[in-house]
Amino acid sequence: MGWWTQFGNYLAFFDDTPALAFDMAVNGPNPGHVGYDLAFGLQAARTPIDVYPSEMSFAEPEA
Repeated sequence: MGWWTQFGNYLAFFDDTPALAFDMAVNGPNPGHVGYDLAFGLQAARTPIDVYPSEMSFAEPEA
């Protein structure tokens, strides 16, 4: 299966976060073994994934 197909499949799971779908397709686990199960589990999680954190989330806390 080509990575474009994998990207499209992951994009179905993560339609609002295409960067995560791309990363899962290119750098993620094998979709046939655990990749799609992992994507399904992440999609169904109660806590949303912050894929695009703001720059302030990495800033040092003010004293």
